[in-house]
Amino acid sequence: EATGEISSPSISYGETKSCFTVLQRDVNQVLSTTSFTCELRFTVVSVDSSGEELGDSYEEEYPLEDFEISTADFMAKVGVSDFRRSWESVGNGNEILEKFGLQFKNIEDAVTAVIDFLGMLPCDGTSTVKSGTGKPHMLHLSGVFVGGSTVLARAQIIMDGSAGVVLKIAVRSED
Repeated sequence: EATGEISSPSISYGETKSCFTVLQRDVNQVLSTTSFTCELRFTVVSVDSSGEELGDSYEEEYPLEDFEISTADFMAKVGVSDFRRSWESVGNGNEILEKFGLQFKNIEDAVTAVIDFLGMLPCDGTSTVKSGTGKPHMLHLSGVFVGGSTVLARAQIIMDGSAGVVLKIAVRSED
């Protein structure tokens, strides 16, 4: 829900400035990807070279690209010094295991997509795939979710000749 805005009082021709909309999240709702239609509303004022207004002003509206907020936008990319130790200390009390078939032609593209989709920080140099090994790639990710919960993920990404790229992922969090 939009609860406020920070507008720009004026923008002259050729300038770039920012304005913001403040959104409030309902903490009782499950987070999901959401799209917003965006529109820029402004008043056009003609001025002479001295900045003096010329004639009448008029209201204008300009449609912008839709804005999407995903679960990754609620994740801060926060590293851990020792992934394995952190993984063990979080424990498996709040762990989920899943397996997915991904529509990628190679492991490198799949690794990049998984990192982007989750919005987490790769650990221990695992974002780099050793090419030509034919072995599964192990990806370690860490982050802090909104509210301060540490989240860790171990993803095994495999190139399967018949199924394409397969992702096996385990995610653990403090709560």
